[in-house]
Amino acid sequence: MKIKTLEEILKKKSSKTEFAILTNLENGDSEIYLPGTSPKGEFSKYADEIEKFFKSKKNGVIENSEIFVETYIKPIKVIIVGAVHISQYLVDFAKSLNFEISIIDPRGYFASEQRFPEIKVINKWPKEAFEEIETSSSTALIALTHDPKIDDPALQIALASPLFSICCLGSKKTHAARKNRLLNSGITEQVLTESMDRLE
Repeated sequence: MKIKTLEEILKKKSSKTEFAILTNLENGDSEIYLPGTSPKGEFSKYADEIEKFFKSKKNGVIENSEIFVETYIKPIKVIIVGAVHISQYLVDFAKSLNFEISIIDPRGYFASEQRFPEIKVINKWPKEAFEEIETSSSTALIALTHDPKIDDPALQIALASPLFSICCLGSKKTHAARKNRLLNSGITEQVLTESMDRLE
């Protein structure tokens, strides 16, 4: 790998830019791939396969080739709505995976630094809280309050954003009622089916 390429990789990693490194395992040639651009030279004929690897956030060798794709994405960000008891266990698990965690809950007696040390806690309603959080396709949301006044606005915002996972807690009956409220708010059945999972 050329020194110039290595310097560019380190620069992009430090700035948390999403990219991929393309390497020909046969001759050692390498190139940096940025989303939305076209690979150059010997990598150009694998453009579709490279894009698929990048979008799926996976590393690997393109089938029937010697081209290795190594993706570098932004840290997975997990937004937890509701500083409830189960959230404490979820935070401990997410921290062990090096996820970037934020907790949204306007109820200060639940969402405190004492209960969630070293975690970004936002004591605001979801609409205001999301103004402080940058979301992307590397973001997941988990709604846990069981309070429609808090969960529903957060879900509405999340469903209109490019999040890769949207989950919420509740029984089948609770989830059915939630879906009806979201449908009545203007969210389509297709969006709900494609985007939201239920945690029991």
